[in-house]
Amino acid sequence: MNYKVEELMPVVARLADKYTSKESTSISYDTAQQLMEAVWYCIRECEGEKRDSLLEGAQIGCMTAYEEGYRIALNKVLTAKELYHQIAVGFDDFGCRNYRETIIKGMPVFFTKYDVRFEPQNQILTLDYPVLNLNLEKKGIDLILEYLEKTAYEQKFLKYFSRRGVMRLLEQRCMDYRELYLDNICEPVLLRGAACLAAETVVYKLKLEEEDVVAAKEYFMTEPTVRQMSNSKENSMKQLERKLEVLYDVLERNIMKEDYKGIFRSCAHEAAVRLNSNVQLL
Repeated sequence: MNYKVEELMPVVARLADKYTSKESTSISYDTAQQLMEAVWYCIRECEGEKRDSLLEGAQIGCMTAYEEGYRIALNKVLTAKELYHQIAVGFDDFGCRNYRETIIKGMPVFFTKYDVRFEPQNQILTLDYPVLNLNLEKKGIDLILEYLEKTAYEQKFLKYFSRRGVMRLLEQRCMDYRELYLDNICEPVLLRGAACLAAETVVYKLKLEEEDVVAAKEYFMTEPTVRQMSNSKENSMKQLERKLEVLYDVLERNIMKEDYKGIFRSCAHEAAVRLNSNVQLL
């Protein structure tokens, strides 16, 4: 839907009336910009929905698009709130302060302060705990809802493993991980799980004996063939990345089952770079 600025202005003006409760005829430039962004946000929400009530390919009125988008955003808030309550009931931070504070302390602030009508583009939170594959181009409730969906997905994945095994692995990565660990927890778990598969040992415990470490290193650090020697470093990295992609996908598929989304393969490249520079990460 393409609207000209002059088509948006009546919508912004009506929103400004609500913002000031019609007690003022003027608002600041910053407030006007905020309200304009709010209108655009809701219109984009409407564009993102395929609804029978909207004629496909037809240009609906700007006010209608805005109100429909507002309703869609409001429903997303209700969906996100329900999902958050489901996550909070069984949430496990594995002792990681950053994870706990982001989800348990931070997220309720969003639902308290989020303004669907006047500033839906503002997600309020900095989301300090990084979930995997989050689309940071999204804003407002769209970003929060995706963040919560990925949090729920990661929680289910992590709970497959021994809780003590996950915590022991985090402690190996960062001695004072409870206070200082700021990265995603799934990343080291995926790498260790892949190493367990490579060493043909039990995955659930995330534990590698000395002989398992040797077996995993041999599997991952296979030298390139003679045919690859012309560009051995690059080919070796690609080979390592492909191996990790396969094992990450096996882990995700077997653990998530009907909820499988195939998103963890994207972590293989960064893991390959880190593993290639520090094999002790296994």
